[in-house]
Amino acid sequence: MEADAQYNDFVGTAAADISDFLGSKYGDDLDSFGKYFKIDETRFKVIGISIYGTDSFYISFLCVDKIKSTVDKEHIVSMSIDIENKKDILDFLFKRLHIVLHSRFDDKYPALDYDEEVSYSDFHETENEE
Repeated sequence: MEADAQYNDFVGTAAADISDFLGSKYGDDLDSFGKYFKIDETRFKVIGISIYGTDSFYISFLCVDKIKSTVDKEHIVSMSIDIENKKDILDFLFKRLHIVLHSRFDDKYPALDYDEEVSYSDFHETENEE
């Protein structure tokens, strides 16, 4: 599964490190999310996580449904998780989260790395400066 949005203006990649709490208590793999949220491991195997939205976002786990799967085809479900009362859920789940986006039509720059890291403030005058 790849991330998508209504118009897919930008596409990219993401990488994350699991939080120290989850990693030390449940393991540092996708199963740790399932264990923390008490997903039935006899029925579901967590194979991914999806985060969608911005200010009001939701999280779902991509899971293989072992009961509905057959020899010919694994049945994949997107299981939404209630995070309404968990304001800092991203900080809880991840120690680091890195998302890189590029123009969907760009075939050149997504394959390259940057040569130098600079600060925006070094090249931008503030409105109060004259």
